[in-house]
Amino acid sequence: ALDAVRRPGLALAGRPATLPGPAAFSPVPLVLLPGLGAGKPARFAVFDVPDRAALVREGASTCVATVVGGRLVYRRA
Repeated sequence: ALDAVRRPGLALAGRPATLPGPAAFSPVPLVLLPGLGAGKPARFAVFDVPDRAALVREGASTCVATVVGGRLVYRRA
């Protein structure tokens, strides 16, 4: 699983001490992404929800596709 994270140039890290607010309840470590810039490969996720409230309520299970570094890395079957 770690190779799948490192291959597209992602990194695992702990929660930055300067991040405001309470720590997340998730035991999964924070994933830091490389900075975006004009002309660089795309990085985005697509969720099957009608609005932001539904995304907050239903969570990551609604993700239908994720693109990192211009490559499709996840697609719901």
